[in-house]
Amino acid sequence: MIKIDVDVDSGLLQELVYRLPAIFGEKVAPATQAAFQESARYVQSMWKGWAMGSPINGVQDIKKPNSKLAASIKIRKHGVFDAEIYTESPYMQRIQEGTPRLDMKETYPYGRKSRVSKIRKTKEGEKGGVPYLIIPFRWGTPNQEGKGRAHFANFIETEAFKTIRKMKTSKRLAEVDKKTGEITGGITHMEKNYSGEDIERSDYEWGSRHDTGNTEDHESGMVRMSGGGGYWTFRIISRDSPANKWWKKAVPAVDVVGALESEVRPKIEDAIQAGLEADLDI
Repeated sequence: MIKIDVDVDSGLLQELVYRLPAIFGEKVAPATQAAFQESARYVQSMWKGWAMGSPINGVQDIKKPNSKLAASIKIRKHGVFDAEIYTESPYMQRIQEGTPRLDMKETYPYGRKSRVSKIRKTKEGEKGGVPYLIIPFRWGTPNQEGKGRAHFANFIETEAFKTIRKMKTSKRLAEVDKKTGEITGGITHMEKNYSGEDIERSDYEWGSRHDTGNTEDHESGMVRMSGGGGYWTFRIISRDSPANKWWKKAVPAVDVVGALESEVRPKIEDAIQAGLEADLDI
């Protein structure tokens, strides 16, 4: 969990705030309590805004605005003047703490949707039984300037797109829940994963493939899915993939919490002080 505690740093303000309920009871000091509650909502709104793409001084903007992350940012009240703004989003934790360099070959070929290559007999003996995973990559189409559109890491070059857009489409024969990605019907088959578990897989009706004549070309093998399903390439990561391939780069930590605290702290204390002055009529 990533959290921000909402409290008062100033020694004098802190003493006054925490003594008010003891002296007058929790139902008094309405302006101070309102200021505190509004401060908590302010921190929450600033954090949510950053998650949706708004800037915060002292920290870089989020790379991909994320409504799910924004919705996960909540307020938990512990007392009259004690609250925390928090999220249990794994995505936010990765942003805040960063991620180390990762060899995908050590984990991806062994997950739930992994597959195992068939064992075949050769002159050298039996081969196969290698765990692997098929990784799909979706491609964006070029805009009028020949550049990529928002939200796509890859986009098709203009000249290639002239050919690819005319290819015979491929079709996924399984029916899939758009929200969960789980198969709900259609034409499928069962195939075991690395752990020996039977996994339901979709069948496909394949159309044309974009052949560049170079297997190292990222656009090679691209298919066009029917029904506006977009353009896709598929790559295999296996236990036996070359040692120098399929590495995720380390991602440095982004201290969003620290920047947010620095941004809101003076405003919170000003609001609390104004509330105290109103309640104490000073």
